Amino acid sequence: MKFNVLFSSLMLCAVMSASAQITITQDDFSNMNGVSVIQILDTTNLSAMTPGNAGANQSWDLSAIGDDSRDTVKFVNAAGVGCFSAFPTATYAMQVPGFDGYVYLSVTNSSLDMLGMCGVFMPPSITIAPYTPGYKKLTFPATMGTTFSGTTKQILQFGLENPPPDSARQVSTISYTAVADGWGTVKTPFGTYNALRIKNTETKVDSLYMKMVDTWTYAGLPPTTTVTTTYEWWVKNNFPVANMQINAAGQVTNASYNVISTSGVDEPTSGIPSTYIYPNPTSASFAVENSYPAARTFLLVNLLGQTVFEAPIVDPVMEFSTETMTKGIYMTIIRDAKGETLSTGKLVVE
Repeated sequence: MKFNVLFSSLMLCAVMSASAQITITQDDFSNMNGVSVIQILDTTNLSAMTPGNAGANQSWDLSAIGDDSRDTVKFVNAAGVGCFSAFPTATYAMQVPGFDGYVYLSVTNSSLDMLGMCGVFMPPSITIAPYTPGYKKLTFPATMGTTFSGTTKQILQFGLENPPPDSARQVSTISYTAVADGWGTVKTPFGTYNALRIKNTETKVDSLYMKMVDTWTYAGLPPTTTVTTTYEWWVKNNFPVANMQINAAGQVTNASYNVISTSGVDEPTSGIPSTYIYPNPTSASFAVENSYPAARTFLLVNLLGQTVFEAPIVDPVMEFSTETMTKGIYMTIIRDAKGETLSTGKLVVE
């Protein structure tokens, strides 16, 4: 899953001309409600790509990152959203493409932590999957030389369609060590930024269990260990503007850059496909404005993972009535002809 995976016409931090050391604090994440992030991902044009050097006053040129796929992540106020009761300390909830649910984040004066996820991993069940303890993404203040580390555990549990076994459980133990190993300017295909680079080395061990007649049993498969080094280029008042992952063999497995903006009634940015739903919240009707050429179906899914509304996409702008809908929060999904998700979002019916 890409948490990957980070629009309107007001761009944040489009171009910064002078290189300077920066310090990232809690204040840089004080107003993320309504922010959308388009992540442009490259998984094929990687042979000559490197994260560059560590150190002060670096110039990282990532302008060669290609455009294999695009995802949109939206940040909303966590209070009252989805499974907020399971993550009462969450500050923001992220809506992630291809996942009918939310990822919960906590921002305090000492750190930015990923608390866990809640949603439909395997229909129709809702799964709550916390990180215990939270997975740190930054500690504050973050500046060159800042280090942090930790170990966390996450359990993904879901029912199976054709029991026995009745359910499956993946237990992941994650150990990570991170360091702010450099500062300078980073150039992406979208712009040039003053950035602080965070290098995070993660070791993840996954074990699989099966439930038979109310008893959990180890599946017998050897645990899977994955080692990944991730470089992220963070900027002020922003989430990372670029990301690069390297496997245990030292190979770059993917690279991405982000386009970040605030949202209201969103407008397309630089020709990047988007979906906009308005008014939101709504009490009578709503419009779906879609610019994905491959879009074929629009769906509304409730928080139990049930599809409550489905309609073909035949026009760039379509209007639907909420007359037969129950008040509540719905996930919106745009899918292509193959059933693959192009865009997700949230609709509130009052």
